[in-house]
Amino acid sequence: MGAARRTPSAPRDIAIVGAGPIGLEAALYAAALGHRPMVYERLEAGANIRRWGFLELFSPWALNTSPLGLAALEKQGLETPPGDACPGGEEYCDRYLGPVAASLGDRIRTGREVLAISRAGLLKTEAIGSPERANRRFQLLVADRRGEMKTAQSDVVIDASGVYRNHGNLGDGGIPAPGEEALREKITYHIPDLLGADRPLYEGRTTLLVGAGYSAATVLESFTKLMETEPRTRLVWARRDSRREPIELYENDPLPQRDRLAREANRFACDTPEGCEALSGFVTSSLERVDERVAVRLNGASETRTVEVDRIISMTGYRPDTGFHRELQVHLCYATEGPMKLAAALLGGGSGGDCLERAELAGDTLLNPEPGYYIAGRRSDFLLQAGIEQVRDIFRLIETDESLDLYEETESP
Repeated sequence: MGAARRTPSAPRDIAIVGAGPIGLEAALYAAALGHRPMVYERLEAGANIRRWGFLELFSPWALNTSPLGLAALEKQGLETPPGDACPGGEEYCDRYLGPVAASLGDRIRTGREVLAISRAGLLKTEAIGSPERANRRFQLLVADRRGEMKTAQSDVVIDASGVYRNHGNLGDGGIPAPGEEALREKITYHIPDLLGADRPLYEGRTTLLVGAGYSAATVLESFTKLMETEPRTRLVWARRDSRREPIELYENDPLPQRDRLAREANRFACDTPEGCEALSGFVTSSLERVDERVAVRLNGASETRTVEVDRIISMTGYRPDTGFHRELQVHLCYATEGPMKLAAALLGGGSGGDCLERAELAGDTLLNPEPGYYIAGRRSDFLLQAGIEQVRDIFRLIETDESLDLYEETESP
C-alpha cells in the first residue's frame, strides 16, 4: 500500500504558504506527482491548531485525513487513526499533522514568513491578461525568525495561509470599536482554555462573550462547566443575531458534536443560567477602562446597555491576509475574500450554510487571473475535507488533467 506516483511532463518548483493541514496536503500531493514543493511556515507545522489543541474537533478523523496522509503514516510504521472517532486538536497534530510534516523532511521551512510575492520582472499593472505573465517565475520575499530577508523563486504558488492569524473586530460592521485597540490586554480573539491554562483569568469573574457561531458555542459550553465548579463566575453573551435560537440546527445532523454544541448554546440563549445574561440584537459601540475593569457600551435597536466586565472574548470570525499578494493579479470575492469564481459557485450551491453539503464545482473555480497562483482552504463553511478536495482540484489545473485524482489511485490503509 502507499501513494501512487506519476511523472509529470515538467516537474515544477511549487511554493506553498502555510504548513497547516491544507499546506501540508498540497506538499504531499505535489511530491507524489514528482514536483518540487517548498512549504514556508511562519511558526511551526500545525501551530494554529495546537493553539486550540485542548478542544475536540466536531468532525471525525475520516473527514480530516487523506489517503496520501494516511499512506505517509503507514510508511513510518504508525497506527492509522480510527475513522469514526473525533480527535482532539493536540491529538490531531501529534498523530497526523506531525508525522505528515516529518514525511516531507526538508521540504518544510519553519520560522519563515512570506512577506510579499511578485512576478519577476513584471509589475502588477503589466501584461494584464497576457500569457507573458505565465512565462515569468514568481518571486517571494521571505523573512526568517531573526528578521533577515531573502528572495526565492517558484513556478507555482499555493496560498494555504488560512485565516486564523487575523481576527475580526468588536465594532459595528466589523471595524474596531472605540477603545478596543487600547484595551487589547483585556480581550482574547481565540477560544481560551477556560478549564485549563486560562482558567485563572475567568474563574470567579465576569466576562463578555461577543459572537454567535460555533466558536461562541464552544466558549459557552466551557463556561457552563466552569460556573458549575465556581458559582461566582458570570457571563454576559451579546450577539447581533436577534433570533431566539441563534445557532443553526440540521435535521439528523451526522456530526453529533456539532449538534450538541448548537443545542446547548440555544438552551443558554433561551434559558440563561442565574446570574448571567444573553443579549440579542446588540452591537459593541465602545469600550472604556474603569479601574481594572472594562465598561462596554452595547447598542440595540431600541435600547443601549453598558456592562462592566473583567474580560472580553471576541468570537467575531477571522479574515485572510491578502497583503503579501498585492503585487499579483488576484481576483478576490468582495465579500468573502476567497477566489471570486469559487465564492460565486459556493453562493449558488444551495448548501444552506451546512459545511457538509458540498456541491460539485466546475474545474475552473480555483483559477485566478494570475496564472499559477492558487488559494486553498479559505471559506467560511469550512471542513478540512473541503480543503483536501481543493488541493486535488488545484493539481488538476496544474497538470491540465481533469481526471487526475491521487486519492482514488492511492491505497488507503
